[in-house]
Order: sequence, then C-alpha cells, then structure tokens
Amino acid sequence: MRKQRVENKRNKSAVVAESVLKSVETLKKEGTEPTFNAILAYLRSRNILANHRSLRVYLDAMISSGMLTLQEESTKQPNVRSRQVHSLKSDRPLVEAGERAMLFHGLNWTIPSKSSIKLKTDFEGLARARIAHGIAYASLEDTIVETLAKSKNTPRLFLILNFCAALLATKKFDRNYLIERATQRNVKDTIEKLLEEIDYVLYSPKPNVEDIRALFEIRKQLANRGLMTSSFHERKFLLSPDEMVDVIGKQLGVK
Repeated sequence: MRKQRVENKRNKSAVVAESVLKSVETLKKEGTEPTFNAILAYLRSRNILANHRSLRVYLDAMISSGMLTLQEESTKQPNVRSRQVHSLKSDRPLVEAGERAMLFHGLNWTIPSKSSIKLKTDFEGLARARIAHGIAYASLEDTIVETLAKSKNTPRLFLILNFCAALLATKKFDRNYLIERATQRNVKDTIEKLLEEIDYVLYSPKPNVEDIRALFEIRKQLANRGLMTSSFHERKFLLSPDEMVDVIGKQLGVK
C-alpha cells in the first residue's frame, strides 16, 4: 500500500482553532496588531496554547483555508526577522474535498480530469484537514462524504463509489465522524451500505465472488483492518461483490 503524502499530520483541536481566530479579532479591536508573538502571548495568557510550533500549525491551516491573510512587514533593524501581521478574511474555512483530495489521501487511480470541490466547512473540519504545499485538504471522511453528496444524482455516481470503496477498504478512518458527516449531507444510507458491502467481501465466510485468488491476497494485505459489522445478510448495492474485489484489488495493486 502506498504511503500517504502528508506534510502536516499534527492533530488539531476545533476549540483551539476557534480561539486562535478569535484572538486575531480581539487583538485588532484592542488596537494591537495581531502579529505571531502577540497572538501567542494572548493565547498563553488564557492557557489556551503555549507552544509556538503548535500555533504555527493552526495559523498555517487558517491561511491555507482562506480564513486569514498574512502580511510580512520588514523591520528597520538589520538581521531581524520581518513582522508577520495576520488579518481576518473569512469566518469559514475552505478546503479541497474533490477527487484531488482523494488522490492526496492515497487513491491509487489514474484520473485524467480531477474534479475540485471547494468545501466550506466548520472548525471541526478544519481541525481534521491536512495541509500540503499551501493547500488545505479535507479529511478523508469529509472528502468521501462531500464527493459522494455532489455526485449522488449524476452519471458519475458509480465511478465515485469505486473511489470511495477503494479508500474506505484500505485506509484508516473515523467511522463515527464519517457517519455524522454523511447524515448531515443525506448520504448516510449509501455510506452504510457501502461499508456493509466492503465487510461482506473482506470477512464473509463464503463470499460469492469469482476471483478467489485476488480476494485471498486482498484479505492477506488487510488482515488487521478490523471488522465493522457481523451481519452478512442478503444485500443489494450498486457495486457487486466481484466489482468490489476489482476495486479493492486495483487500489492495493493486486489486480
């Protein structure tokens, strides 16, 4: 399995992210320029954040998602770093949640025309986002839900389900968060059925599939994935078990 290319894996808190944004606004109202040091001092005084590296992570995320702008002002003294002044731009973060984000999260697919979905999210979505090369990518869960929601009534639905199946079968994700977001975007039923179909292929004692060799290799590679359901009843889904084996096998390089 290919390693995920992520530059910023540091866990972030939605509460802290909101506090950082409010600090910029408060400092501005008080007549204090919201420089990096001023923001850090404000947050330290309120026992919210004390580490300068952690603050840098939050500020970078907010700049990349379009919430803040950064202006560097040179100082008169030589050999002194320029002052970094932050300004409010938007109260909602904007993250990449389309097929480009799927590729970022490790989709092992060749996509000639990569769709770009700009998702206006909340502080939780920002906290779970990943920053790479100045781009804020939505979390795997938000990416899957938003891409599926945008395509559910289009001819691209089948293809998008392939992508979602490939990622959900092979990547780690927060199931509770995934279902929560899916409920908000009215795709909960589709997501739950997709997860059931994945579990059927990976764990059913007698799966109805033709390519047993590919399935054996898939199960061997995903041995530590963990069962999400114990029910293998009759199901009806857009992706058949054989198509699911092809999708997962392609993702893992088995087919």
